[in-house]
Amino acid sequence: MRRGIKRYAQLRGSAVVLILASLGMVGWQSVERNTEVDAGSSEVISPEGLPESFTPQVPISDVADDQHVLFVGMHVDKVYELSLQSRTFSADGYIWVEWSGATQQFLEIEELQPTELVRLVNQIESWDSTFEPEGTEPVMLSAGRRYQRFRFSSRFYDDEINFERDPFDVLILPIVVEVGPDAMSDKYEQALLYPHHEQNGFLGLSGTLSGYRLEGASLEPLLHTYPSRFGSWYQPTKSLVRLEIHYRSDYWSAFVRWVLPLLVIMSVVILTPTVAGSLADIRLAVPTTALLTLVFIHQAYRDDLPSLPYLTLLDNLFTWSYLICVGLFALFAWGTNVYAKAPADQKAETAIRIDKVDLIFQCSALALLLVGTAIVWLRTGL
Repeated sequence: MRRGIKRYAQLRGSAVVLILASLGMVGWQSVERNTEVDAGSSEVISPEGLPESFTPQVPISDVADDQHVLFVGMHVDKVYELSLQSRTFSADGYIWVEWSGATQQFLEIEELQPTELVRLVNQIESWDSTFEPEGTEPVMLSAGRRYQRFRFSSRFYDDEINFERDPFDVLILPIVVEVGPDAMSDKYEQALLYPHHEQNGFLGLSGTLSGYRLEGASLEPLLHTYPSRFGSWYQPTKSLVRLEIHYRSDYWSAFVRWVLPLLVIMSVVILTPTVAGSLADIRLAVPTTALLTLVFIHQAYRDDLPSLPYLTLLDNLFTWSYLICVGLFALFAWGTNVYAKAPADQKAETAIRIDKVDLIFQCSALALLLVGTAIVWLRTGL
């Protein structure tokens, strides 16, 4: 009897250790995430030692007289071909630029064309892209101002995507427009880009994205300091405007597709200890079958995502589910051995003791799933 009590206490301690170890992993991951956030803030140190930074641009009311102001507007007709695996998407639309007569004189002195004023920073696959002006010459406006509209169709890289709360994530698709000529960077005649004063919308009817709900869009001016001198004597800083289109995954759809199957499997697993301890074959078969099923579902989930330096919300759920299944198998193996070795006159007492340990494990497993999920959800709040 004392030996059974001792084993009972050891197993109960193991269950507590399982929970503490799992929650410890969550805390360690939180520390790692905070470190990554610090390293990935507005300033990054490159291997050469020069910092790269994105800083807010000064208000237009504080612009100096010797600086050139270009007003930029953007309209996206459609967004399509999103690839989470490669972190890319395609978009078609328009970009327009308006500049003053003084800026036009500078362009003529430097022999720069209006098509060279801006460039798409996060554009990829330029061989299959379009960025062309509408009309042969800029449109003349009052007071010597010029206006030029460009049509673009290209594929872009998404540097803002974050999967930590996946599959309940927020998707931010950026299109970044930056001053093109080096002669218009900060060491020469600095040009600053600002959102056009008559910008009244960013997206057309086809701006929606399959599987996501459109939340809105914003256009922000920034200053980009490069981490290289490009073989010159100074480190350039160029003005840019960043259009960010915000999408949010459909929570119910994501829940039904990924979380519900996991919950169904784990419900069966957690309820399995209610089977009588004498039915060893049934009890041992459930955690092994559930473990294999979880591995296949997890692999199918990860196939849609790129390689990540952190675990997503669903990854954490799978990790804890693996631990519970392995722990349950160990529990059943222990219970089967204890019941088989028990004398015939102590079988009933042994079964009751096994049932008590099973109940402790059920409560511990359920607490691990609930508390762990709540911690990750709050830590990755968006």
